[in-house]
Amino acid sequence: MTAATTDAYPVRFDVAYPEESGRWLILVRWLLGIPQLIVANLLQDLVQILAFFAFWVILFTRNYPESLFRLVVGAMRWNYNVYAYVLFHDGPYPPFSLEAGAYPHLEYDVERQEQYNRWLPLVKWLLAVPHFIVLAFLWMAGGFVWLFCIFAVLVTGRFPRGAFNFLLGVGRWSARVSAYLMLQTDRYPPFSLS
Repeated sequence: MTAATTDAYPVRFDVAYPEESGRWLILVRWLLGIPQLIVANLLQDLVQILAFFAFWVILFTRNYPESLFRLVVGAMRWNYNVYAYVLFHDGPYPPFSLEAGAYPHLEYDVERQEQYNRWLPLVKWLLAVPHFIVLAFLWMAGGFVWLFCIFAVLVTGRFPRGAFNFLLGVGRWSARVSAYLMLQTDRYPPFSLS
């Protein structure tokens, strides 16, 4: 895997390029992923509750408790493991795990700060609005790129490298904005696919 951040941004996100893909499996992987998608959805709800709790802790103490922080990172990692499987990789099936390195195709981690700005959580959602606007267009484009990838895999058995890199960049950008909104970093996310 390659370095996944720009200017040492505290969120690392990378997905290994799938060298080969089952031509027809790409059409049914989402069915195989349903149990994981259900758990990932429940974990996403948990992450939002934990971020709300972290909001109050940061507001009063300027600290994000490490155990809470690691739980949120693990839940987000689980989510990304599932989506890496459903979108790109035939196997192995993603583990039911919050641990780093449990799924070999994905790297996700967030560097925890020692102190947090106590007032920034009050306005992060507002500061992220420009990202939401850009990401909406990128996700729309990503949907068309993903459809192109499906046809390319059906015909060639391989993901087009450029299309994969674009989808990975959109995922990377989204992961940075999510970490910012889940109060895991005070650093404003870069407007970058790399």
